[in-house]
Parts: sequence; structure tokens; C-alpha cells
Amino acid sequence: MHLPDSVGMVTGWCLFDLGEAGRAAEELDRQLALVSPDAVRTQVRYGVRRALAYASHGEIDHACDLVAPLLDGVTAVRSATVTIDLRRLSRVLARHSTHTAVRRLGPRLAVLSRLPFS
Repeated sequence: MHLPDSVGMVTGWCLFDLGEAGRAAEELDRQLALVSPDAVRTQVRYGVRRALAYASHGEIDHACDLVAPLLDGVTAVRSATVTIDLRRLSRVLARHSTHTAVRRLGPRLAVLSRLPFS
């Protein structure tokens, strides 16, 4: 309902699943720019996937900058899909534990990625 271009958003999601993290991040950037900031569930769901795409593409600081403002919404959304992507993001970021942004987000990501699915 909050996706102005559902095909574009799904394309970004699929590009990530196909191993095209950079292209996925770019497409998710374009698509999330079209989503209302009030659509918290949509922003969180696809925003976490976008951060995962950037982290997987090696843009660790940018991924951390993108996911940090979404973390309050993660608790409100309580989505299995979001939790799975947070777990994946946590694993990618754990490989970069010397980054200041990763150390700052690490504890909160650890807690949120272990929330039970709803």
C-alpha cells in the first residue's frame, strides 16, 4: 500500500538476493526516496535491506548511517523479515568490528536481531 513502485522495490530486493549488492543498494535508494517517511513499516522493512546491501557491497559506514535511524522502528514493526535481515546485517558488520560506527551500533543490533518473530 505504501509502495509507489512495487516492481522497482521488488527489483531492488531481488538484485540483492541475486548477489548484486551495489545495484540493489542503488535501486533501493531510488525506491525508498518515493516512500513517505510516515510509512514506518515500509521504511524499516526496505531500509534494513538497503543497509544490508550497502554493507555487503563494502560501504560499512554508510550502511551504519542508514540503519541507525531505523532501529527504533524495528521494535515497533516486529517483523520476521526485518529480524532476519538484521541478523544478516549483524553478521556482515561483525566482519568489520574495528569500524567506530559498527562498534557503536553493535550492542543494539545484537539485541534487536534476537527479537522473537511476531
